[in-house]
Amino acid sequence: MRNIPSIRIVKKYALFMLCTLCSQVDAKDTFELMGEKTAVGEKHAFMARQDDIKLPVTVVNGAESGPTLLLAAGTHGDEFPSIFALQRLAQELDAQTVKGTVIFLHLANLDGFHGRRLALNPKDEKNLNREFPGSPTGTATEQLANLLTREFISKIDYFVDMHSGSSNQKLLNHVYSPFVGDEKLDALTFEFAKATGMQHIVMYGDRPRDPANSVSFPNTAMTRGIPGLTTEVGHLAERDEKSIEFAFDIAKNTMIFLDMLPGEHAVHPNPVIYENVKYLNSAHDGFFTPLTIIGQKVKAGARLGTISDYFGKVQQTITAPTDGTILMINETPPIQSGESPVAIGIVR
Repeated sequence: MRNIPSIRIVKKYALFMLCTLCSQVDAKDTFELMGEKTAVGEKHAFMARQDDIKLPVTVVNGAESGPTLLLAAGTHGDEFPSIFALQRLAQELDAQTVKGTVIFLHLANLDGFHGRRLALNPKDEKNLNREFPGSPTGTATEQLANLLTREFISKIDYFVDMHSGSSNQKLLNHVYSPFVGDEKLDALTFEFAKATGMQHIVMYGDRPRDPANSVSFPNTAMTRGIPGLTTEVGHLAERDEKSIEFAFDIAKNTMIFLDMLPGEHAVHPNPVIYENVKYLNSAHDGFFTPLTIIGQKVKAGARLGTISDYFGKVQQTITAPTDGTILMINETPPIQSGESPVAIGIVR
């Protein structure tokens, strides 16, 4: 049995941590990020630069004190809805009405974006979300991860890393609520995940708990005592308006939850909590054909897809090992041995 936080979270932990973290940052000071200063009550959009690294950033330094929130998009350069959503939110916000400071990292992986690469950085063929906390003397992606850890994670109280499905994936919109064995932090992170307004919440405790080997962007925050979520909205590398609007609402909901903006954050009335995600692997190279759709509830033994060889002969039928809900499925044919064309969410 995995050590997953109880759904019946003791709210005094969440409230205690929220008050504690909100008190750590006084937004009435000029905010500095990578040498760029943003005065109190001001908004500042700029290209943050270090050596060959360029990052489009907007800092909104509110007129009143409050927490510092990082909203990041484009960790994978082919995942577009949140990129457009953060552009809109950054343009909409009036710093005079914001409490605290919000950092918009519009495109964390600019090289991957311009290289039109599925998750990877063309400079070294590495996945940024697998290289944290990075190295100042490593490859291009490792240096980028190191910069994001040193210059961004070190300055914040809360973090949302906003993703979507790449060009080969369909996803059921969901949010990962990680846990690292710290009761108060895990409780607050779960409250933060619910406050996004998303219905499907995946409890996620499979990342390393060592800050020196944090692997992913949000886990780098979690291993340093900072609530860090991953949202998944949209799929197939599309930029559809519905997904952009939903990602916009999610980002705004997190600000409302943190009392950075007025209003009521929209907790979903019927949340679905997943205790695990099972990724089902192909045993062959060839063609994948889906036999199910995202969001479908399946029973153990259900046929989910087939793997055919290059001549069209079926080599493998992928079946559900347990009851669950389809969270991810590949919609494009190419598949290699060891890749996962289907993922099932296991409801608690």
